[in-house]
Amino acid sequence: MKPNSLSLALKFSIAVTMLIIISMLGVATLIINYQKEALKQNTFENNIAMTKNLAHDAAEPLLIFDPLRLNELVATLSEANSSAYAMIIDREGQIVAHTKRSLLGSRITENENHELIRHLSKGENFVREYIYENEPVREFSHPISIGSEVLGLATVAFSVSTIDMLIGESLEKLKEYIYMITALMLLTGIAGAFIVSNYLTKPLKRLKDRMLDVQSGNLDVQVENPGIVKCWERLNCEKKDCPSFGRTRCWAIAGTFCRGEVQGVFAQKIGDCRNCVVYKESCGDEIQELVEVFNQMLKDLKFNLDQLEKVNSEKAHMERLSALGEMASTVAHETKNPLNAIKIATTYLKNNFHGEILSEFLTIIEEEVTRLNEISYSFLSFSKPPPLNLKPCNINAVIETTVNLIRQEATERNIEIIVLKDENLPLIPCDFSSIKQAVLNLLINAMDVSQAGDTISITTEAVDSHLHIAIQDTGKGIKDEDIGNIFKPFYSTKTRGAGLGLSIVERIVKEHGGEIRVDSVIGKGTKFTIKMMLYEHAKT
Repeated sequence: MKPNSLSLALKFSIAVTMLIIISMLGVATLIINYQKEALKQNTFENNIAMTKNLAHDAAEPLLIFDPLRLNELVATLSEANSSAYAMIIDREGQIVAHTKRSLLGSRITENENHELIRHLSKGENFVREYIYENEPVREFSHPISIGSEVLGLATVAFSVSTIDMLIGESLEKLKEYIYMITALMLLTGIAGAFIVSNYLTKPLKRLKDRMLDVQSGNLDVQVENPGIVKCWERLNCEKKDCPSFGRTRCWAIAGTFCRGEVQGVFAQKIGDCRNCVVYKESCGDEIQELVEVFNQMLKDLKFNLDQLEKVNSEKAHMERLSALGEMASTVAHETKNPLNAIKIATTYLKNNFHGEILSEFLTIIEEEVTRLNEISYSFLSFSKPPPLNLKPCNINAVIETTVNLIRQEATERNIEIIVLKDENLPLIPCDFSSIKQAVLNLLINAMDVSQAGDTISITTEAVDSHLHIAIQDTGKGIKDEDIGNIFKPFYSTKTRGAGLGLSIVERIVKEHGGEIRVDSVIGKGTKFTIKMMLYEHAKT
């Protein structure tokens, strides 16, 4: 299996295991080497101590020359595990006691033991290594003295190989303990590594799963954060009008009330939020912060894609409107002259030829030609609207002028028109004739759906920095499936008309920087609300 195919948790566990093994091997080597040197030093000091004890114990027997006691002393040392031999030499260089009895009474020679003789004459300690019976030994010598008088020399030799063997046996036991401890720590480390790695990689696994969802095209996902902190609880905040009150992830909410001021949107405030205790405790560590960054990135991505889709949709809509406008303009121009000719001919026939049936049909032709001319005018107005001439306008005057155009027809049809004006309205920037056309189109639609006894109300009022114009009827209402289409060009639920009235209204309102909203209830009527900015706010 390739290393890249291993999971992150397994890689982390392997790395920790290798680190423990390398560390323990290094520590074990240091401990063993240190202990080896310590054992050698301890053995060396013990050998010196044994030689000194022999010299001390042999002083009195040598002074009175008690060979039995001297032999007992060297015989005792021969029982030591690493002892090669022991001997006592008098100041004349004669061996008076030796673990090898065949050497008793012999003298040490100058040629072979000149250093030993020199140290004997000076009464000095002496340590040397040499080959004794084909085996390396370390020989320790200490003067035997009473007061300042040197009586002889106590010498003990220890087998170097035996000492190394004994030290090796002690180190083997130490190695067993170290290896046991290493194995125990290794097992503990592996278990701990798996536990820690699973704990650390758990958020990453959740993040990976959500990324796979995003890869499949699902942007409505979010990585859970069980440690999320609620800012109003953590900071004991009682500002219930704050946008983040009762919600989580306050750092991603615009307009929050932090540090006594209103914060901006995510991109403006995140720098300060990263230093906030709420953000730090919610993230916990770098991995969880990565999760939160992913959540916000996905949220921004979805918002931007929605905005892009909206822009593309509006662009496509404008392109369709442009194409329709060109077609409508062409149709209007091509039909205008034939319609005028038909109308002139109809008028001539009506004035010069009389007859009840002829007059009736000519009147019908004349009315339909007039209607076709109106449709042609609507096409031309839709395809090539005149430029706006924005001036400070009194919207109440626009409403009065427009209502007067249809009041007579409303009275004849027994439809009541109620105008509720806010007399303190400030001026707004608008094109008088365009706004009058928009209001007139809405009133005509309201008249078309109204019957005798119905009511049409027009209301003007200032709300905050905007002006609201509401036109409401008590007609049959608009179906839910039709509301989304009523502003589309050439869409109409009526049998008469070109279906451009509301499209023209929407275009005029948008050209004035406003918006239009429709609310309708089947059987109770429809309400159109135009929202436009007041003049003093529009100037700023």
